Amino acid sequence: MENQFRYALGDRQDDGRYMVTVDNKIKAGYVYRRHGSWYGVMPGQTEARRPDRFQAAYHLVRLTDAGHRPTPQKAGLPLTSEARDLLISPHLRLTAPNIVRASEATARLAELGWRPLTGYPGADQSWRMACLLGCGWEGTRFWSHLRGRNGDPTPRPLCRHRGCIPQSEHAAKLAAITQASECPCEFKHVTTVVGAITHLPLALTAQANAWYNAADTHLARLLGPCPAASVRAVALRTALDRIL
Repeated sequence: MENQFRYALGDRQDDGRYMVTVDNKIKAGYVYRRHGSWYGVMPGQTEARRPDRFQAAYHLVRLTDAGHRPTPQKAGLPLTSEARDLLISPHLRLTAPNIVRASEATARLAELGWRPLTGYPGADQSWRMACLLGCGWEGTRFWSHLRGRNGDPTPRPLCRHRGCIPQSEHAAKLAAITQASECPCEFKHVTTVVGAITHLPLALTAQANAWYNAADTHLARLLGPCPAASVRAVALRTALDRIL
């Protein structure tokens, strides 16, 4: 492609982003792939959807030539706060269905012996997580694989990852992972339908750059780590069905 060598793509990061440097000196933003399309993002500017990563990256060249530079402090941008990113990916729209899907996914991961290291990215995006069966493994998996397919809830692949404990020991390890029926956390999470109906709409109005500074955060009550995550997920799904 014309002028493609004016930019350089960095290595793929755990969240699927490729950082883009223009003219070997300007860190212009990043590109990422989602659902078959590529997006070029310069924080502070409207992201562009393109058919391939080269055109997405060249979008950042055009913005740079127009005098624009990344300004991540602007409101309304995809959040880069570490606190927010641990709950739900900044690439996902903050909608009620996405919050409920994130809650269901993280709850099921706990039942399967996984701990997410980044926020829920969507079903078909790589998700960085840690194995909780005592092997210390960290890497990426796809939620669409772990949840099963076509009505079969069996996670795929059956081999969790290279170097994991023997498959014959999996059941005992998973049975030892405590699942609570009530939230035991000091910061109380939602576990009832009434609580979900109350907090779910309020989470959607969270301010992009201020919500994580508050001690009483609606989104954190819905998605924060909790031993009662499975009960919360059921409450959220029921609440969403009633709201819709």
